[in-house]
Amino acid sequence: MPYVPSPHDRPDATDGAPAPGAGLTRRRVVHAGAAVGAAAVLGSAVPAAATASGRTGRLTVRRAALTPGSTTGPLRAPHRFDLLGAPVDVLHGAGLQIRARAARGRWSAWQSLSGHDGHAPDGRRSRMCDPLWFGDVDEVELRARRRPARDVRLDLVAVDPAAKRAAGRASSRAVARGGADLRPAATRAAGRASTTRAAPTIIPRTAWAAGLTPKGTPDFGQVQVAFVHHTVNGNTYSQEESAGIVRAIFDYHVRSNGWNDIGYNFLVDRFGQIFEGRAGGIDQAVIGAQAVGWNSVSTGIAIIGTFENTPAPEPALRAVASIIGWKLPLHGVPTAGTVSLVSSGGSGNRWKSGATVAMNRISGHQDGCSTDCPGASLYGQLPALRSRVGTVEPAPVATAGLQIEEPDFAVKYGETTTVTGRVEGATVAGVTVVLDKRSPTGKWVPLAQTTTDGSGAWSVGFPLRSATAVRARTEAVTSTAVTPALDPGLEVTPPTGRTRAGGTLLVRGRARGVREAKIVLRRKVRGRYVVVASKTVRVKNGRFSGRLPVRRAGMHNVSVQATSGGRNYRSASRFTRAR
Repeated sequence: MPYVPSPHDRPDATDGAPAPGAGLTRRRVVHAGAAVGAAAVLGSAVPAAATASGRTGRLTVRRAALTPGSTTGPLRAPHRFDLLGAPVDVLHGAGLQIRARAARGRWSAWQSLSGHDGHAPDGRRSRMCDPLWFGDVDEVELRARRRPARDVRLDLVAVDPAAKRAAGRASSRAVARGGADLRPAATRAAGRASTTRAAPTIIPRTAWAAGLTPKGTPDFGQVQVAFVHHTVNGNTYSQEESAGIVRAIFDYHVRSNGWNDIGYNFLVDRFGQIFEGRAGGIDQAVIGAQAVGWNSVSTGIAIIGTFENTPAPEPALRAVASIIGWKLPLHGVPTAGTVSLVSSGGSGNRWKSGATVAMNRISGHQDGCSTDCPGASLYGQLPALRSRVGTVEPAPVATAGLQIEEPDFAVKYGETTTVTGRVEGATVAGVTVVLDKRSPTGKWVPLAQTTTDGSGAWSVGFPLRSATAVRARTEAVTSTAVTPALDPGLEVTPPTGRTRAGGTLLVRGRARGVREAKIVLRRKVRGRYVVVASKTVRVKNGRFSGRLPVRRAGMHNVSVQATSGGRNYRSASRFTRAR
């Protein structure tokens, strides 16, 4: 039976898509109105404009400066920077290449600005290309195979030198301690899954991301596959620079792409150092933004560098193998073989939404998305990587039973409800419990994740937006389903004070988390109100409306009622007199 992701399969329920430039206008302007020098093209001077704000600035190269067969000449950036990228849509077909240098220094090799898609939250389109790392430069030069359709905007990311040095030192200390900051969580995770592979040494976010905070809380899925990526930057960085590169990629993903956090779950440098990527816990099924349409069923591991024509180095491959050999069994899946997964589609996904695809447990990014990632050379190394990892089967968790209890009171739409339960059996402490909800199509999709305490008890809180059945599951057992009670907050807008008998009464109101509601009209007869008309109406975007006939004169009241989670709810009555 293939694992079916949520129709909202995404890493970032709150990952917004800001309008172009929105991320920059929120930051402190430090070089407002900065200008760049003229670019020589076929002997003529072509101006280019640049603006900067905070750590991320912009350099806009005019289309006229990008004449095929020629270069722009050196262009001065508005400030020093480490990493850059450009919007995806302007790059298609242009064959744009770029190199950089510190002022009057030696030029880097030419690198391609790739318009490849596939890195994005599910349901979203990549706004920006893969970033390129140059490290402490302030001049660029561009050339193009074809003139682009419009000016090329380059987003520049500058990591503060002090923060870069501090991140490098903190990372070195974390490695020397054997990843001490994360070892307790990793040890608990390994014990919980009973894997035969120990957690590798992982440099925590606290080492490289000091002062950097994700924009939203993490979402959790179900890890079925490990996708291997490359970050598409130079391969000659030093070991001390690696933490700064990770920091710059975070800045680019969050500020330029508008994501909640860095897209990858893990990053590995050419020396074999492993960095914790997206926040949420190395032992958790954190949904990243690394393989659009597959994020909720995968973990993403990126090797820092470009491996199109150059193979990934041995220390990096060894580190990737150590992550996969520990991570996949941790989530109850083997490291070898294939699994049938259902694509949730999206721009950049190779498969349409709903397609069932047999995917290797260890796959390259291009196996799921329309991209050359992780590069031709590294992709060719994946069979050897699979052999290196070998077959690691997760040991079953000794769980005999799983109880779930729904809240004994209703909450209003959008408020947090808490589902509790208990694991029973030989192993009760530190067991991963996944809470699923039933989608409108009847499929079960992951909603939240937690772990049991020492007594086997667990609880999960989540915002309630529909009276939907939920269930809990561990690797060994699944609970019965319960339906938390949702109070739809029924309201009727006060009708016109006087209504014409023989006509109709328009009734409007509000209902949240239900698909339909019933409007009921009552007339006062001998001192009590009796039902004289009713109508079931659809609820759309939390609102409803409907007309009911008013056949006789007299005092009337109108209310709305609905059923949610097996409970009946009724609004307060509103009154009107018919004449």
